[in-house]
Amino acid sequence: MIFKDILLPPNLITLFRFFVTIYLFYNFDPTFFDTYLLILIISLIGISDSVDGLIARKYNMVSKLGIVLDPFTDRVVFLFLLFWLKELIPTYLIYSIVFREILILIGSIFVLISKRNINVSKKGKLSTVLLFIILCLNILNNVILIVLINQITFIVIVFYFYVAIEYLLKLVYKYE
Repeated sequence: MIFKDILLPPNLITLFRFFVTIYLFYNFDPTFFDTYLLILIISLIGISDSVDGLIARKYNMVSKLGIVLDPFTDRVVFLFLLFWLKELIPTYLIYSIVFREILILIGSIFVLISKRNINVSKKGKLSTVLLFIILCLNILNNVILIVLINQITFIVIVFYFYVAIEYLLKLVYKYE
């Protein structure tokens, strides 16, 4: 890792996402914000998760720091957001995602220990986008009743777990 990698735009976006989330968590209650502003904040955090990777790949700015920093930041940011929003989203959503993140953490530790690479899956990116959408919809549900929100949330959680299990199975069968 080279120090100048910190200054690459994708890594700056990742660090910005990390520090903004930590700042929000420690300095504001989510109910401080208007519902629509809160959804905008969460959406921007979610969008920045995709933008950093797109910039890194499109402009050949992938770095060793970014390869470690981005997934670490993704996990930390998502967990902080969940606990920050705990009063506004269903408890089962929080527990499901925390459990899934533990599974992914185990897989990630395996990847680091074995010094193997695993490709980012499009399904994984899609499941993360859907999860950010579900977070926003559940927050919006506190203001405007959204029909079938629990069913939609359940479907997204099942898909999110499917992607995690697929990831873990690829690790087991690819590297045995």
